[in-house]
Amino acid sequence: MTQFLQLISMGLMEGGLYALLAVSIVLVYKSTQVASLAHGQILAFGAIFLYVFYGAMGLPFIIAILLAFVATGFMGLVIERATMRPLIGQPLFASFLVTFAVFMFFDGVFQLIIKGGSLSIPPFLPKGVLILGGIKVPMGQLSTFIAALVLFGALGILFRYTKIGLGLRASSEDHQLAQSTGISVKQIFTIIWVISSMVACVAGIATASITDIYYTLPQMGIKGLIVALFGGLESIPGALIGGLLLGVLEYVSAGYLDPILGGGVKEVAAYVMLLLILLIRPYGLFGLVRIERI
Repeated sequence: MTQFLQLISMGLMEGGLYALLAVSIVLVYKSTQVASLAHGQILAFGAIFLYVFYGAMGLPFIIAILLAFVATGFMGLVIERATMRPLIGQPLFASFLVTFAVFMFFDGVFQLIIKGGSLSIPPFLPKGVLILGGIKVPMGQLSTFIAALVLFGALGILFRYTKIGLGLRASSEDHQLAQSTGISVKQIFTIIWVISSMVACVAGIATASITDIYYTLPQMGIKGLIVALFGGLESIPGALIGGLLLGVLEYVSAGYLDPILGGGVKEVAAYVMLLLILLIRPYGLFGLVRIERI
């Protein structure tokens, strides 16, 4: 029983990071109806920016992380202005393919930077292990999990109680109707890309602080998209629940099946989860089922 609870606790810690990336994808989809693959690279470059400012340049951590947020937000702004805005009014599938092209372009840049190796961000998370009833919880991962929950709460407040959030919600429902009320949809697109990029930056920094910056880090974007699809591309709570479920599924399945199958179960779990949700509920657990009349 202790092993099972240990696997669940580790899964929840990692699931919080999946949820952060997933919610950045959900934010873009809610406002633009485009499922972004580019956020996997935004996540990776968020970690690289912190490495540059904090590890290479030696700036104080607070200043370094603020600069990393600004740089990542600017990266999202450039992507939106250069690739997304020219496609307004075009088929959504074209915009989706452009996000894939952006992913591949920045993947080439990312691989040139790390040159097949890895980069390590100087430690900044609390060290040690918290033991609760025989369950060992690393303090660093616990800190990132708490940060993820706090960020989800902040996003919920942003969407529900602020003027910007009201504009985001209106744009997510109907672009033309939002424009008729005086809301600048293009401005909303820009804001949401900047905010979602900063959220992805948090996920990238948290992940890299535990596993370092290595060549497969951008591929976490695929898991983020799977979680977003599982929870529903229009549901912020769905991203949180989907991320936690995926983390638990990966660790529990790997913990019990790896000794039998020889390993690799953790990497397959996400795709099994995606297959099941697409077969059973294509719109996701909390996604909106839109009925179109012909």
